[in-house]
Amino acid sequence: MTLVRQLYALQELDLILDRVQEQTDMVEQELTSPVTLEHVQTALEEETERLKEAERQHRLQQLETESHRERSTRLDEQLYGGGITNPRELEPLEREATHVHELLQQQDAGLLELSLLAEESRKRCGHLEKELADTRVEWQSRQAELNERLRSLVAERETADAQRSKLAAELDASAVQRYEALRRAKGGLAVAKVVRGLCQACRMSLPTQQQQRVRSGRETVLCSSCGRMLLLS
Repeated sequence: MTLVRQLYALQELDLILDRVQEQTDMVEQELTSPVTLEHVQTALEEETERLKEAERQHRLQQLETESHRERSTRLDEQLYGGGITNPRELEPLEREATHVHELLQQQDAGLLELSLLAEESRKRCGHLEKELADTRVEWQSRQAELNERLRSLVAERETADAQRSKLAAELDASAVQRYEALRRAKGGLAVAKVVRGLCQACRMSLPTQQQQRVRSGRETVLCSSCGRMLLLS
């Protein structure tokens, strides 16, 4: 096996390790950031706060309404109890009673609206609590899948690492260093196959003389366009 073919085999293992690392990062990120679960939890917390505020406003308005209702009752007693007969005294009481009655109507309407808002909020909280519970069950299942996938990736990485170490030990250290430097410079691809006279990395056509040098396999040939090592497919 020529040196460049051995380096290509080394690259195949490196590409496997790159893929395994990328997938491992994605799995670990999902494990530490259950986005859906956090989204539902946040929505529930926000809705709970809205419910608390609606209930607080309802209590405050209820107290104010009760105060006005007591005032309305006292005014009605004064107006219709027979204790006051002077028209000059009755007139301001009637105006005040009318004003208080109007306030009561407005506040009763406001209480109804707040009650409806609170009821809708309670329903939304109930739906979100169920969704959160369902999401947690789904997340536990997904978590188990992710952990299993992580174990599989760890095993795949260990196998590829062992194979790479064995292959690298069989190669000239300086050749491995040149390969690794080129791979870093070329975005992870140091060795490219040649198919029908084309470098499969840059897709450029190789001069005839260069193709012949690659075909002979007696030396390491670099692509005249992208600078990668060439391997005849």
